[in-house]
Amino acid sequence: MMLTFDVSTLLKAPLGKSITLDIDTGPKVLDDLKVDYLRGSVHVLRVEEGLFVEGTLETQLRLECVRCLDPFAFPATLELAELFRMRSSDAEPDAVYAVTEDGEIDLGPLIREHTWLAIPMKHLCDPECRGFCPHCGVNLNADTCDCEETHVDPRLAPLKELL
Repeated sequence: MMLTFDVSTLLKAPLGKSITLDIDTGPKVLDDLKVDYLRGSVHVLRVEEGLFVEGTLETQLRLECVRCLDPFAFPATLELAELFRMRSSDAEPDAVYAVTEDGEIDLGPLIREHTWLAIPMKHLCDPECRGFCPHCGVNLNADTCDCEETHVDPRLAPLKELL
């Protein structure tokens, strides 16, 4: 889903001219990522190379805990700061972010990139999540298990007799 905004008023505007885009939208799919909402404002400033976009957005994703596999809501704050280059003959043809000829910018790829970067490597539903028992598979957040506290590797059992 594209998040395009018309910024054509800034294309011929003098340097330093700016506009503010207020974003408040419901569930969005950003290619391979689904967010529950996007809220915040983005400031678009006319600079010599194009349009400088900066702002803060709040969002929320549905993730799965890496310890207990339960789904949970993960709130994230996205700090955006990126240059959107103008499309012209002397501009870089392979610029990642560019203003279209119609004067629109698509914030979708930028928001998607920052959202992926906001997700921690090990996302936990709670820092105190106990996960599963490695022996019987019980979710230790919901139940207790009857497993022995200490399991000795049978290959190391003869060493225990030396103590």
